[in-house]
Amino acid sequence: MFLPRGVLSAFGFAILFHAQVFADNTVTIGVYYETLNPNCSEFFINQLLPAYTRAPGRINVTLVPFGKTVVNSTVPLTFICEHGEKECEGLKIHSCAIALVQDQISLLWLAECTIRNQTLPGARLIECATRLGIEWRPIADCAKTTNGSQLLKVNGDKTKELNPKLKNVPTITLNGTADGVLHE
Repeated sequence: MFLPRGVLSAFGFAILFHAQVFADNTVTIGVYYETLNPNCSEFFINQLLPAYTRAPGRINVTLVPFGKTVVNSTVPLTFICEHGEKECEGLKIHSCAIALVQDQISLLWLAECTIRNQTLPGARLIECATRLGIEWRPIADCAKTTNGSQLLKVNGDKTKELNPKLKNVPTITLNGTADGVLHE
């Protein structure tokens, strides 16, 4: 029996992923993204969070918010974000949340909720964090300080280390390797 190439490829990837998860018991997924990119939002809402909630003990997620952002100046540390200042604010909020929210499922729910609507990133943080029972004030305070900028720069350094280099967002890595990197 012959299967169409697309079906065979999808089935093959599912088998490889399944084997990897059960062989090592966990898989680490790196997500390199931007907060105002519609492909990133769709990935979080329709793929990442649903997959994680099905196997939370078998998937470790490393979020790296930065994308195609550019460090504009190092003194003071400023950025040019692909989708403007609101995205820079959202990226700092996500960077601070990653540093401050220790529970991975809470972090992923917060990231998914805030990425749905970033027109007012600070207000969205308050709304989502309050609904999820997460203290929003430390995240908001961090995002407004040089600490938020430093955390975002660290994410930029991680993004620059990707090989092959980031071309599209989201970019997904599997177990820290860029071999077979998935680009949305």
